[in-house]
Amino acid sequence: MPGGAESLLLLPIALALAALAGDWPAVDGVLGLPRRLALNSAGWLDRRLNRLNRSPRTRLVRGLLVTVLFAVLALAAGLALTVALRPLPYGYAVELALVAGALQVRRPWNRLRTTMRALEWKGLPAGRDAVRDLTDRHALGLDEHGVVRAAVEGAARALDGRVVAPAFWYALAGLPGILLWTAVDALDRAIGDRGPRHDRFGLATARLRAALGWVPTRLTGLLLVLACPFVPRTRTGEAARTLALAAPAPVAAIAGALDLSLGGPRREGEVMVRAPWIGEGRARAVPADIRPALALYAVACLLLAGLAAAAAAAAALHSF
Repeated sequence: MPGGAESLLLLPIALALAALAGDWPAVDGVLGLPRRLALNSAGWLDRRLNRLNRSPRTRLVRGLLVTVLFAVLALAAGLALTVALRPLPYGYAVELALVAGALQVRRPWNRLRTTMRALEWKGLPAGRDAVRDLTDRHALGLDEHGVVRAAVEGAARALDGRVVAPAFWYALAGLPGILLWTAVDALDRAIGDRGPRHDRFGLATARLRAALGWVPTRLTGLLLVLACPFVPRTRTGEAARTLALAAPAPVAAIAGALDLSLGGPRREGEVMVRAPWIGEGRARAVPADIRPALALYAVACLLLAGLAAAAAAAAALHSF
């Protein structure tokens, strides 16, 4: 059956493998295939079915059907793989590779470090180019403080969506769970409720992604708070207070930990986005603020691996 002690035993190993080799192009080209397949399929369906000349109701229903299709196929594929792989001598090795591919531990950390180095060594234009992989904001309009805020916020969101959430669903439901999250997260990135084109077609996907991420998002915030005592120049009490008062939880926790204000109003092209500030610290973030953010990210991943290992040990003891 999916999930259980076997998944909990494999999860820390998969996290370590993703942290060591997850951003190597050759490795990522193979292990990241399920996510790329979901993204490409979502883009194709978006072009075929999301026609703006259709009524809003028609686009809403089509988006709902696409969301259900992705979810059912992901669950069926996960269950079929579980049944097929676990009796095989090397089945767990294949499962480990699939899980490590879904856990993008290394890439966001690398992108955050690259942004810091670009700002410190090459200046603002290089920092704007480096931060593009961490945020969907219009980087050309960001000053240095905005680039740092976008990088820190993007890393916190990536820790949630690319590490904690897939790990949570794998621990809970095995391969069906992690493939479900991977498919829905990729679909949300392609057609999620963003802008007039996807306000109807992507609504069901956005709602399902929010429901699946409700627990992992709060777990990510808690892990970042628990990581603070291990990282100098971070504020545990303020991280916990901001976590309790603001959302999303990962951004709130890291804003409080680093004494920053993240989010906030910004210009996206010709549009002014009047988003609230998250945290009560400095809005004038500097590249030096990225160093403790890197450490918080790494420690939170270690705590997640430790939590999975402890749960695996408890499950193993309970089975005897």
